Amino acid sequence: MKHSITIFIILSIFLITSVSMAGCSDSPDSPASDTVVATTTAGPLLSSGDIVRSASGSESPAWLVISYDSATDSYKRALIYKNTDGSYGYRTSSATETMKRAGMEKVYTVKIAHVTAESVPTAAPTTVTTVATAATTGAAATTTAAAATTTTASTLKPAVKKIDPEEGEAGTSVSTGITGGDFVSNLTVKLRRSGETSITARDVTWYSATSVGCVFDLPNTTKAGSWDIVITNPNGQSGELTNYFMVRGNGTAK
Repeated sequence: MKHSITIFIILSIFLITSVSMAGCSDSPDSPASDTVVATTTAGPLLSSGDIVRSASGSESPAWLVISYDSATDSYKRALIYKNTDGSYGYRTSSATETMKRAGMEKVYTVKIAHVTAESVPTAAPTTVTTVATAATTGAAATTTAAAATTTTASTLKPAVKKIDPEEGEAGTSVSTGITGGDFVSNLTVKLRRSGETSITARDVTWYSATSVGCVFDLPNTTKAGSWDIVITNPNGQSGELTNYFMVRGNGTAK
């Protein structure tokens, strides 16, 4: 009898304990935290006054960052050229263009210098050259030199080595700098692709026998893909760089 009572008490204690534990487990879960981990987006890598180029681009002309617009996530930029002493620099005009931050930072990865953008002049510095000639032979020497220059220029065939930038989007205007050799003033520059109408550059500026600047207006209907760059001197001699300039479609071209 006593043994049965003991067993009954033990079972009662076990049941009471089990019920208590079940009640604790049914308590509502702790409320979920409302904390949200903030995601951050890296800011622009370039700032006003940075001078940049692509990994394979030339140092003159290069691109000068004028400003960054967060509303459009785009950079305003302009071509900048070196002075004769190798310093930067000057612009040939006040014209600027915009490029999306993603494309700018992807293509122009080499930062070569930094200047105060607002202080960059829009004209090449004046270089004064003093030439000493004998009074009795100066006129003859000048005439001979001019004749030699004319003769040489009439036989020059331009060589195109590089264009920066190397790409553009249909429906936009692209300011470019072209380097090469034997460039003569009053030359013409074109983009050419088989089966397509050639695109003639405007605002062609001759800087030296190795440097030319120009602007290509790419229509919306410009065929996407690679185009040849063709430079023709006034003497009719032409040089080209085939399949070099890449045109990207803008999604609206047919």
